This record gives sequence, C-alpha cells and structure tokens, in this order.
Amino acid sequence: MRANQGRLQGRVRTLFVSDVHLGSPFTQCEPFLEFLRGIEAERMYIVGDFLDGWKLQGGWRWQPTYTAILRRLAEMADAGTELFYLSGNHDEFLRNDHLFSEIVRRFDFVTMGEEFVHHTADGRRFLVTHGDRFDYVETSAKWLSKGSGIFYDALLSSSWYLSRLLGRRNLSPYRFCGMTKDRIKRMIRFIQRFEGCLLQHARSRECDGVICGHVHTPSIVHRDGMTYCNTGDWVENCTALVEDDDGTLSLTCFYETGRQSPAPEHVAPPAHESASRHAAAARGTLA
Repeated sequence: MRANQGRLQGRVRTLFVSDVHLGSPFTQCEPFLEFLRGIEAERMYIVGDFLDGWKLQGGWRWQPTYTAILRRLAEMADAGTELFYLSGNHDEFLRNDHLFSEIVRRFDFVTMGEEFVHHTADGRRFLVTHGDRFDYVETSAKWLSKGSGIFYDALLSSSWYLSRLLGRRNLSPYRFCGMTKDRIKRMIRFIQRFEGCLLQHARSRECDGVICGHVHTPSIVHRDGMTYCNTGDWVENCTALVEDDDGTLSLTCFYETGRQSPAPEHVAPPAHESASRHAAAARGTLA
C-alpha cells in the first residue's frame, strides 16, 4: 500500500463509508462531519453500522453533531448524490419490516437494502454488503459478540488515554486499539476466513469483488482473481473507500498517516446497477 498524502478533498465518483457508530461515545463524528463537508460524490454507500443501536439502548447519546451529519447527507442528496444505506449488526433494528418501511417513507432520498451490486467506471461488478452475516461469531454466538464489546470499550478507553499521554493529536486517538485488535484477529486467522467467505459469496453473485465494513480493518486485497475491499471505520481508523472517475478504488484516511491502496486496472463497458431499490423492491438478503 502507498501512503496517503493527505485528507481527501473535492469530487469522487463513488464514496463508501461504514461503521460510523453514531450513538457510541467512541464515534469520531466531528472528523466524519469535516470529511463529508470537504467531499462531493456522484453516489455514496453507507455500508452498515452508521448508527450504534447497541449503545443507544443503554442510554440516549444523540448529539448536535449527529444532526449536522444528517443535514450534510441531505445537502449531498439535494446536490445530486445518490445515497445508498445498508444495515449492519449494530443497526440491525432497521431490518424490522415496519421500521424499514417508515424510514423509506420519511427519508425518500435514501435507497435502503441489505446488498447492492455496484458497477465501477471500468466495468467491474462489486457486491456491497456490511459483512456481519459472514462473521461466524456474530451469526453463531451473538452473546459472545456483545460480551466482547465490554473488552473492546475498555481497550478504546485505554487507547484514548495512551494517545493523549504521548501527545499524538494528529493521529486517531484509538489507533492503538485498532492495531492491537488487528494483530489478534490475524493471529487467529479471523480476517482471512472473513475475506474468503465474502469473496465466495461475491463470486456466487458473478461479481469481481466485494466491498464491506464490519471488522474495522481498512484494506484492499487481491485474492483468487478477485478484489476484497474493506472501508474501515470512523472509530479507530477514520477511513473511507473512494472510486475515481476511471474506476480506480483507493482508501483514504482523515488523519495524516492513513493508507491508500489502488486496485488493478480492468477495462469493460461502464455501467451501474443496484441490487435493491425502495421498499417496493426485494427486501432483505438478495439471492
């Protein structure tokens, strides 16, 4: 990966963000808002866990910055940005049929679904999904997933204090947590299994790759003739995946030491397709 030389500004063809976790005390909502104010996109995918329902259940933490973020999204839609929203495990309450229909009615500028197929400018098909359905802990032992959240919150708090102690204010205050968690996941080969399951699913949908979130590990990996892209998050890393006008996919980071990684060139007729439209379209996971 080549180093990112600064914060992304200006116009992109497509923007992918995930795991903002509004409602969590650890969300980096102000950097996210600043990031959104500096970018224009033809289309934007919010790839799950935009809201943190788990934290909101424990106490209402809605802040003025959250409202400003929603207003910025509405401004982008008014300016012509196509907005797509996918739910994740932390905002899975949006998968409730009644609530889903109500949100679609109230926020008609957003297209909601469980999966979409995005066509890049160079013609590749990418399956876009949050990824929680391919996490064996999340699907088989949700109690363990929620229980580990206590340890994760403690790790985030420790990371914040360590970052401030070292005086690294130009870096994410939770980067030490992210580094520790990544090492643990790679030791137990969690990430590799996660990538493999998602790529297998994308292949079954006749896609060239997958774009997901969920694991808070920003990366672009080329494996078995396919491309795995993870947008990262806005808790530990403050990263997003962007597509340029020529179809190049890369990661960008709000902080100075972010990572940016280009996908290989691939030429085919340009197109764009979504696998799910409003409530009138197929609801839920698409076959």
